[in-house]
Amino acid sequence: MKKLVLIAMIALVSSAFTIITEDWKKVSVMDKVTVEMPAEPIEVNTNGGPQKVKRCTVADSTEMATILLDFTAFGMTEEQIEGLKDTEDFKEQLKMGMTQSGGEILSESEGKYKDKYLYYQFEIKTVKDGKTSVSTNRMVFYKAYAITLGYKAGKNGENKELRDKYFNSLAIAE
Repeated sequence: MKKLVLIAMIALVSSAFTIITEDWKKVSVMDKVTVEMPAEPIEVNTNGGPQKVKRCTVADSTEMATILLDFTAFGMTEEQIEGLKDTEDFKEQLKMGMTQSGGEILSESEGKYKDKYLYYQFEIKTVKDGKTSVSTNRMVFYKAYAITLGYKAGKNGENKELRDKYFNSLAIAE
């Protein structure tokens, strides 16, 4: 009897999560760039900063965010970004920026998104108010922009399938 109750509970939890992930919303990041999120995101007030942030939270408190950073706001051109983005110095500056508030980089990787756009991916551990959390951030470079997809696991822990579905939903139409 206990096994039957356990199986029923697992099925219920799984089906509830499946419902969340089946009805994804296509979200415009910028002209020609979209991403899909499992819930309608809210725009985050960045107090006039050079980035645009959209964030959604699902039932288990997993957070997903899309951050669009326009490097022209710093006086940089697309050509300058193209020349800098794959240098070790630039990557180190990105890492310093991501950890300046006390985070620790647990792992990092890089590659080509859709075999065309350079990306860096960082797994970052932070401690806030005595609570430890780990987030995964993939920064994709497109023209004079950095498009960062952030995934922070909720109460149920990391769901790599959900994270990968989110990261792989990025679409750049040219």
